[in-house]
Amino acid sequence: MSSKLSNVLHKEYNDILESTEFYDTEILVGEYPYTETFKVHSLILKIRSPYFRAALSNCWIKKENNIIKLKKPNISVKIFNILISYIYSSNIDLSMNNIKTNVKLLIAADELCLGDLCNFIEKYFLENKRLLEQNLVLIQDITTKFSQFKELSRFYKKTIRRDPSLIFKASDFINIKEDTLLYLLEKNDHSLRPIEIWDKLMEWCIAQSSELLISDASNWTPSEIEIIGNFLQPFIPYINFEEITPSEFYKKIKPFKDIFDNNFYVKILEYYSFNYHKRNQRNPFSLSYDDEDEDDDEVEDEVDYDEIMY
Repeated sequence: MSSKLSNVLHKEYNDILESTEFYDTEILVGEYPYTETFKVHSLILKIRSPYFRAALSNCWIKKENNIIKLKKPNISVKIFNILISYIYSSNIDLSMNNIKTNVKLLIAADELCLGDLCNFIEKYFLENKRLLEQNLVLIQDITTKFSQFKELSRFYKKTIRRDPSLIFKASDFINIKEDTLLYLLEKNDHSLRPIEIWDKLMEWCIAQSSELLISDASNWTPSEIEIIGNFLQPFIPYINFEEITPSEFYKKIKPFKDIFDNNFYVKILEYYSFNYHKRNQRNPFSLSYDDEDEDDDEVEDEVDYDEIMY
């Protein structure tokens, strides 16, 4: 019986929100041109949110024609609309949103001091750990900026310890920040092969450049290759080129030879010239090749080493 009465009360509150009857507060939400003014009730906001209890106190409020005026430019209209509905009705359906929207809800709910909602959102995320792994870059970014999301932070740290390569395989890898990517490559505790790292870096570089609309490198102009080179430069020292096979080098890296420092590029070529056929011997950089299968040997034999050199 009490549950039914509670639902009726929440419905009535939500009806008041939609009708704007008896409102005494206007909140301008979002940044121009994507703004909207919400007509709400200060009493309900102060009861439900410690943030609004402070923001709408007599020492902070600004009134015009007896209406309290407030601005929230850092929360989008879409996010605030969901949160204000939750404040009035105590209902929210996270399954209707994608993970980015729910992350924004978590951040905004934290700002508005909606602690119960924050806990609810974190628990919802942890019910689908596969989705979190697919969006690991987003989770890394959020847990770095907001240490108060302890459950998400614990999940990220545990996941990265278990398999550092997962962040390279995440669906949102191209969104990773340069300094974070550099840090991961410096640690070098992933399980990816050097050519796989090269491929992921190329994918990332293309995504960072609004000028490169064609992902097929064979169709790039010299100026487009230069653009990619500028993005790649900080990462080159962390790629173990000596563990990339000559055929892979010829197909994927040689087209970008102009982006390398000449001395560095010559060292790589010297390694291929003098050390490639000496299997299992340590190279001048204290690295060694793993044994390759027969199919790989056949592919390597097709590569003209003069073509790699020039």
